[in-house]
Amino acid sequence: TGSFIGNIGSHVSRFGYGGDDAPKYVTPSYMGGPSSPNESDTSGASSSSSSSRRKNKLSVRTSCYSSRFAEQDCRSAMRLPSGPSSSSVNSNNHQPICDPSYYLEQGDQVADWEVYEQLWESAFSTLRVRDKFKHTVGGGELTMTTGEDDDRGADAQQRHGSTNMTSTTLRPGIPNNKIMHPLLAVSPGVTHMVQTTTAATATAATAQSSSSSSAQHRQQLLTTTELLLEKFDCPAMFVAPAPMLAAFSHGRQTALVVDIGAGGTRVTPVVDGLVLKQSQRRSGRGGDWLGNVQWRALLENKVLLRPRYQTQGGKLVQGRGIFHRWAMQDLMAELRSCEYVGFSPHDDNDNISSAVSPPFVSTSGTDDAPPTSPGSPMETDEDDNNADKKVEESEAAAAVFELPDGTLLDLSNGTGKEMRRVPDLLFSDELPFFDNNDSSATAILNQHASLANLPLHKLIQSCLAAVGDIDTRKDLASSILLTGGCSLMKGMEQQLSLKVAQHATYKTKVLASKYNVERSHASWIGGSILTSLGSFQQLWLGRTEYDEYGATMALQRFP
Repeated sequence: TGSFIGNIGSHVSRFGYGGDDAPKYVTPSYMGGPSSPNESDTSGASSSSSSSRRKNKLSVRTSCYSSRFAEQDCRSAMRLPSGPSSSSVNSNNHQPICDPSYYLEQGDQVADWEVYEQLWESAFSTLRVRDKFKHTVGGGELTMTTGEDDDRGADAQQRHGSTNMTSTTLRPGIPNNKIMHPLLAVSPGVTHMVQTTTAATATAATAQSSSSSSAQHRQQLLTTTELLLEKFDCPAMFVAPAPMLAAFSHGRQTALVVDIGAGGTRVTPVVDGLVLKQSQRRSGRGGDWLGNVQWRALLENKVLLRPRYQTQGGKLVQGRGIFHRWAMQDLMAELRSCEYVGFSPHDDNDNISSAVSPPFVSTSGTDDAPPTSPGSPMETDEDDNNADKKVEESEAAAAVFELPDGTLLDLSNGTGKEMRRVPDLLFSDELPFFDNNDSSATAILNQHASLANLPLHKLIQSCLAAVGDIDTRKDLASSILLTGGCSLMKGMEQQLSLKVAQHATYKTKVLASKYNVERSHASWIGGSILTSLGSFQQLWLGRTEYDEYGATMALQRFP
C-alpha cells in the first residue's frame, strides 16, 4: 500500500514507511519556539510575515544536548504533567515533581497542534514523502527530452522506470507535490474515565468529567482527521490506538498490554483486536516520575547536577522552562540505564525479598539485615554467605557513574546504593518524597477507578478484575505483553513475572521481546504490520468518503 506511519509520543516521535521492521526517523516530540510570545510583534511587520518567522523558528528540531536551544521556549506536542503551582513544568522554578498523580494525564492528548503538525512536516521532509522519485536509482533529477535526444531520454526512462514522460524537467522533493501515501496516525490510547462507586453516587460532577473526557477524545479524532486529509492532502488515512497496535506487533489479537513509558504506566486489555476501554488502568509511575525522584534525592544530598547542554564550552546557560526539565530527565534516564541499576535480587524459591525497604523511603528501623530464625539456611551456610558478600562488596566498590561534567557519583553506599534500586519503586506500596496532604493532585484518584497510583502488579490485578468474562480474564492473564521504553530496565521482565504470579489466581505469563527496538517501538511496528495486511485495505478513510460525509466518519470508522 505504500503507507506512511507516524507515532508521536510524550517524549519521542517515530515515523517511517509501512512494511519496514523499524521506524526510519526518530526525533524528540519537542520543538523550539520564539524566546518570548511577543517577539514576532516587536518588529512592526505584518501579521503574516511575523507568523511566517514564528513558524520557521518552530520548525527547528531541538536537542537537549545543545546549549543553542536553551534560551528558546521549548514546546511539546503532547500534554505535559501538570505539577503544583510552585513547580509548574512551564515555569523557570526547576524543582522535581515527585507526586505521581501529576503524571496521570501526561501524553494522553495532543496539547499543541502546531508542534504536532510540524513534527509530521519534518518527517515528510526528512524521509522525502512528497518526492515521487525517492524509490528510483539514486533518486536524482529526471530530465526528459525529445527529437534528436531520444537516446538520452530512453536511457533516463529505463533508469527511472517511467514510460510516458513529457519534455519537462521534474525535480524530486518539490514542496507542492501531493502526498501519495495513505497516512496512519497512532493515537496514545486515552484512558477512559470510569467512575468509582462512591463518586458516582455522591456527586454529578464526576459524570460530567467522564463525559468531557470522551468528548475530548472525539475532538482529538476529528482534529487529527482534518489535519491529515485537509492540511496534508493525503489520499487516505486511519487512526489506531497504541495498545492495539502493540498487541499486533507481537502477533496477538488478545493480550494484556502493559506499556511503561516516560509519562506513566498504562494497562490495557485487548480482546480480538478491540480495546476494552472500561477496563483500562493508568498510573503516573513511569520514567519521568522515576527521574524526578532521582533528581530530588541527589539534590537533598547536595550533588551538583549539570545536564549536558551546560557542560559545553563558553558561559553557563540556564535553560528555560520545559527545556531544562527535559535535559534533566535525559540525564536521569542515562543514570537508570547504566549497568549498576536494576531490580533487587530474589532467592532460589522465586520469592522476592519483602524485608528490603523501598529506596528513598524513610523507615523507623535501620539498614541492618532482617532477623532470621535459628537453624535457617542463612546460619548453616555462613561460609557461602560470606563469599557472596565479598563478591557483592567488590562489585559495589566499582559502582561509579560519571556525570556529564566529570563528577563521579558513588553508587556503592548511602544514597548511591539506593539509587541502584530505584526501579523497585514501580512495585512499591510506599512512595518517596510524597505528601499525602496535597489534595489537589490526588482528588482525581477518588473520582475515577481507571486512574490509580498502585504498584504495577496491583494495577494489573485491578485491570483483570474489571474484565467481566472469566474465560477472557484467563486468556489475558496468560498473555501479559510488556512494552515501553521504561520496560528496558535490567530485570524488568523477571520482576514482573514473579510479582504477578505471587498475587494472581490464574496462570500468568509475561511476554517481552528480547530486542530493545521491538519493545520501545512496539506500537509503530504494529502499525507497519497492520497496513501491510490485505484485509485492512478496505478500512482506510479515503478522500471520497471524507468529502461526502465529513470528519464525523472518523468517529464511526476508527477504534
